[in-house]
Amino acid sequence: MSNVGIVSKIYGESYQQFGKEILLTQMRFPTLEAIFEVDSEVQRKLDPGRRLQIREFILQALESDFEFIFSTFVFSSRGAIKQNKEGEWELVPGSKLYIIDGQHRCSALKSAMNHLVARKETFEELGQFEKAKQQQILIDKLKEYPVPMQIYLNLDTQNERLLFTDLNTERRESHNGLIMQYDYRDKYAEITRNIASNVDDLFEIEQKLSRVSSNSAALTSLAIMKKCIVALFEGILTVKKGKPSSMYISIEDMENCGVQFFSMWKKIFPKKMENRKKYVSGLTGIQISLAYTVFLLRKDYGLPYNEAIDQLILLKAECNWSHVNPCFEHIFDAQTKKVKYHSDTLNIKRTAKNFLKIIVEKGNFSNDY
Repeated sequence: MSNVGIVSKIYGESYQQFGKEILLTQMRFPTLEAIFEVDSEVQRKLDPGRRLQIREFILQALESDFEFIFSTFVFSSRGAIKQNKEGEWELVPGSKLYIIDGQHRCSALKSAMNHLVARKETFEELGQFEKAKQQQILIDKLKEYPVPMQIYLNLDTQNERLLFTDLNTERRESHNGLIMQYDYRDKYAEITRNIASNVDDLFEIEQKLSRVSSNSAALTSLAIMKKCIVALFEGILTVKKGKPSSMYISIEDMENCGVQFFSMWKKIFPKKMENRKKYVSGLTGIQISLAYTVFLLRKDYGLPYNEAIDQLILLKAECNWSHVNPCFEHIFDAQTKKVKYHSDTLNIKRTAKNFLKIIVEKGNFSNDY
């Protein structure tokens, strides 16, 4: 749809919020795509990794026939939406809507559409017309996707920047936590919830936030547990995309194995394990390092998962989990007397290497497998 010289009608309801006039509406994505713009003076730089993550979520939902729901996209019309004599809302010809919140989701929707079209064309060129037809079905579903929109009608650029800052301050933290609680399309999230329900009597688990504060009584969170599980079964220390891999363990056995792994924490961690000022046991990087250690015992030493997890008990005699323990020398800042950068990928690997060294030496086995 081109809006050059053509009056675009927009149907919705307006209201006032904090002295600002806002229009609530929704559009099919192909329509929105033709009229929205990104202002680099207001928006942050697009993160391709974040776009890919959302695109894979969209494609997975379409292929699995799940309904996916995005929160409201926020736009600024910069005065380009007016009411005509009949009281209808119209976009001034040649004007654009400027995105305030939803840049990565918009870009991911466009990328998903392009991906589906490319796959359809590939199948057609290979003569696989039934598969091409399936891709067209997904394309049509995505074309009909209604984008919920909140359009600020009269913001200036400075107010747009303030709104962008307010919308994005600490919201990802709670967003990830909500995904872990309620998203049933992510298999690892489902596995994590089931495991947590079996070990929540051993230690406190933060259910809503993705991280836990230094003063929290919770030892870990659902989001951190998921990261541990991905490291445990796939050795991935960054964002996991797509479905679980069953290279070393069947998906059906992951829950029991996960329960065994998190139950081991109770055996090897100190009594006040959630005290982050005294012990490292409540730190994200340390917990993921333990999971990665088990993965390496499975991958490099050929131990079945249940035996590999049992080997963690060998750490108890050598590691008291204090900040000054030699295992954590690479992340301990002598000046501040604090552990730093424990969640960096390189440091997670170094911590796991220290754990592995203790286990291999005390367990007296090699990687001749």
